Amino acid sequence: MPAERSETEERFLNLLQRAFVGWRAKIEEDFSQESFDRELASLESDDVYRLFGLAVPEYVLIRLMGRVSISIGRRIGELYDNLPKFVAAARFGLTPRDVAVRIDGLRLDVGIPFEFLDATAKEEALECVHEHLGLKLDGKEGLGIEIRYNFNPNDSARLRKDVSMAKGLEANNFCPIYLVFSGISPRDEAIQRLGRGGWNFLIGQRASDFTKCLLGLDLSALLSDAKVQATIAREADEMMLALMTSPGFLTAVESAKLRTSRPGE
Repeated sequence: MPAERSETEERFLNLLQRAFVGWRAKIEEDFSQESFDRELASLESDDVYRLFGLAVPEYVLIRLMGRVSISIGRRIGELYDNLPKFVAAARFGLTPRDVAVRIDGLRLDVGIPFEFLDATAKEEALECVHEHLGLKLDGKEGLGIEIRYNFNPNDSARLRKDVSMAKGLEANNFCPIYLVFSGISPRDEAIQRLGRGGWNFLIGQRASDFTKCLLGLDLSALLSDAKVQATIAREADEMMLALMTSPGFLTAVESAKLRTSRPGE
């Protein structure tokens, strides 16, 4: 439906622009001269970093770049989380509260309780699950969907939470489905553990295909849209320019130039 697609696109663009605003603000703060000098002083005060030769501007840059990378990943994840919630509610005529299912105090990314669906919508949802996961959900009361743009859990607490969520979904007679949109990020051992815990994983293109089938949301097509790509190109250029001209980045570059001009020292 043209109107729905336009509303979805506008919401996506708003989320996207909010993400870039956040990234530029982080760069402006973290890569300021004051912040850079404070980080360098912290490294210099620590014997381990100092004695390993890491209390230098170049290593400060590595640390700050890592924080920006984490921030980018977190905000992209929020974008992938938020848009499907909105689309799922619109697709099935649900309220935001209906979609925001809580299991044992943990909030699910997208919940689709069958009790709120008409017979046609429920049948379509069941057919999508059968087509993409090979599961027949006779007697199930809904779908419980967790969404990640990438999947690289680095702490046991996160994994324990996901295992608890799967058990809670099963106890409430919901089918646990885990969507991971990046095909290059998953950690196999974590996926195997969560699979044993009850999650049904769809990764990469399979996650995109399922989302398109269930929600009518084609994230790849949305990202490829000319208007969206123009916005991304403009915002990304501004973000990279802010980074490359920041006081912190330029300080590290000058330090590297001095270091390479004195080989063997």
